[in-house]
Amino acid sequence: MDLEVVAPETPTMLLTLVVQLTLLERIKSLQLADPSLQKVQRNIEGGRGGDFDIDAGGALRFRNRWCVPKNEEIRKLILQEAHWSPYSDHPSGTKMYHDLKMLYWWPGMKADIGRFVAKCLICQQVKAEH
Repeated sequence: MDLEVVAPETPTMLLTLVVQLTLLERIKSLQLADPSLQKVQRNIEGGRGGDFDIDAGGALRFRNRWCVPKNEEIRKLILQEAHWSPYSDHPSGTKMYHDLKMLYWWPGMKADIGRFVAKCLICQQVKAEH
């Protein structure tokens, strides 16, 4: 059995394009599936929104912060990006909370951030013992 390998005269390149929703688009789509946020949206439509509103893009906001739905994956993604990003340098729980609360809101956010930072192995290794 004779095999011959022939290389093309012009170089070829294989590319793969992966299209993903932006973080805000993912938040907006998950807001539609969250029962508690759906209730808030109905309240807004009924004129009882309080500190909640819907922005021009259709995203539900609380005091100008995006309402993050109760979805473990999206919340974990936000926390990881804020904590492990090369630009953030593993902030403490308090610093991370103050940074994130400018953009995002969800019930129990501060406690979730505290638990997340407490589980960070790098943060635990560099903590000074008192």
